[in-house]
Amino acid sequence: MQDGAEQPPDVDPRDEPAPFGAVVLLTVAAAAGVMVLGALAPSALNLKFLLFGPITLVVFEIAVHEVWWKRWWGAIPGAVLGLACYFEGREALADIIGDAWAHPIAYVTAWALFAAAFAWCSRYPRKLS
Repeated sequence: MQDGAEQPPDVDPRDEPAPFGAVVLLTVAAAAGVMVLGALAPSALNLKFLLFGPITLVVFEIAVHEVWWKRWWGAIPGAVLGLACYFEGREALADIIGDAWAHPIAYVTAWALFAAAFAWCSRYPRKLS
């Protein structure tokens, strides 16, 4: 057997956490893409569209990396943190830089926070073997 080439047979790949960097960067890229598309075609931007892109990407990451269902609990605190960041951040930024920039910045930041909380929480619970 080569050094680190094979995993022991009792290791379940579903116990692997979500890849932090990939989930955060891809979610931020999707959110930024939604904001760019919204700037190019403002009539196409509605609530369903605002939620569809990044959520679809996170679901894709879960399916591709086979993150076990016990690790999905991170979506709950991620959603709470993201929503709080969006609504509070948008209000605070609107006072400073205006609503035209506050909405996209708060939107992308909220999805980044959601993805970071989800990926971090996917590391728990851990096996104690």
